[in-house]
Amino acid sequence: MIEPAVVAAAGVVVGAIVAVAARDRRVVAIGLLVAMVAAPLVASPLPESLSVAARVVGAVLAAYLLWAASHGLHSDSSGSALGLAAESAIAVAAFAIGMSVSMVDPLPGPTVAQAAGLALVALAVVPLVGRDVLRLGVGVVLLVLGSTLFTAAWLGPTPPLAHLAIASLLTGIVGATSVTLGRQPLIEAAAPVEEPTAPATAPGLDPPRPKPSRSRERLKSPSDQPSVWAQEESGMDQAASEAPAIEASPSHTAGRAPASRLQRPPRSAKP
Repeated sequence: MIEPAVVAAAGVVVGAIVAVAARDRRVVAIGLLVAMVAAPLVASPLPESLSVAARVVGAVLAAYLLWAASHGLHSDSSGSALGLAAESAIAVAAFAIGMSVSMVDPLPGPTVAQAAGLALVALAVVPLVGRDVLRLGVGVVLLVLGSTLFTAAWLGPTPPLAHLAIASLLTGIVGATSVTLGRQPLIEAAAPVEEPTAPATAPGLDPPRPKPSRSRERLKSPSDQPSVWAQEESGMDQAASEAPAIEASPSHTAGRAPASRLQRPPRSAKP
C-alpha cells in the first residue's frame, strides 16, 4: 500500500515542476498551490488538522494574490530557460539522490521528505539566477518549501506554531511578488520613451536653409548712399558716352535741325 507521504511528495515535485516550467502566470499560481498544499502532508505521522488547515489557507491566499496580480496583464512570462523536459529530469535525478543518500542516520522523518526537499532546492536554482520577478518569487517559495521538508525529514514532526509561521512566510513572499508584478506596468509606462530624431537631410526633402546673418539684414545707413551730386555726375557721364552713337546714325542727323537754330537767344538783362 502506498503511503500518503509518498503521494504528497510526488504532488509537491509535480507542482514545483509546473510552477517553474509554465509560461502562463495563472498556471504558475496553480502549480504553487499544489506544491504548498501537499508539502505539509509529506510527514509521518501526519500533522494535526489545525496545522494542515493553516497551511492550506495560507497556500490558497498566496495563490489568489498571484492570480489577481496576473489578471488584466500580459499573462505570459519568460518561462523556464531549460525547458519542461530538462526541469523534469533535474527534479527526478535530485529525488533519486535524496532517496538513496541518507544525511542523517537514522532519519526521524520519512525519506521521501528529504528527497522531495532536495528536488525543490534543485528546481529553485535556475529561477533564483534570473532577473524575472515572477520566476524569482517562485524560486524563493520553492527554496522555503524545500527547507521545511528537510526539517521534517531531519528533525521529525513540525510543531503547529511552526506550520503557522511557514504559512505566513509563504503568503508574504508570494504577496510581495504579486505587488511587484502589479506595479511593473506603471513603472514601464512612467519610463520616458525616446523618439527617433529625423535625419538632417531626409530623402525627398530640401535641406534646411541657413539663416541670413545680421550683417546682411541691416539696412544701409544714409551715409552709405550716394549723394545727389554724385548721381548727377554719373548721369552726365552716361549721356556723354551715348551722344557719339546717336550722332553717328544718319536717321537722326537727317531729320534734325542744326543745333544753332534750336538754341534760344539769351534773354536780355533788364535795366
